[in-house]
Amino acid sequence: MKIKQPLITSSEFNILHELLSDIRREVRELKDGVHTRIDTAVKSVKEAFQGFGILDPEEEMWTEKQVCERYHVDRKTMYRHRKAGRITGYKYGKGKNCKIYYRKADVIELFSTLNA
Repeated sequence: MKIKQPLITSSEFNILHELLSDIRREVRELKDGVHTRIDTAVKSVKEAFQGFGILDPEEEMWTEKQVCERYHVDRKTMYRHRKAGRITGYKYGKGKNCKIYYRKADVIELFSTLNA
């Protein structure tokens, strides 16, 4: 035995369509509001990190020579820190002509923990 399902009228359909359109609009507004808040939060965190010298857009990577000059350490000391796994060095080039770079945030973290 089949149950007869009532069909909706065009006026009921229009009402449902308007309700769904309103819901869709509200969801979009909520989504846009969330994205705006996230963008604002990300911007303020970046600005805070730049203020502390962690994120410096002009100087994200330091050469080994720059690190040694700034922190008054020898290249062998930096080599020992790399081999001990305390910091990651990034090599660019091959052989004796390669340069070793360090992320600025990693260098700051390494020397702040050593001096603490």
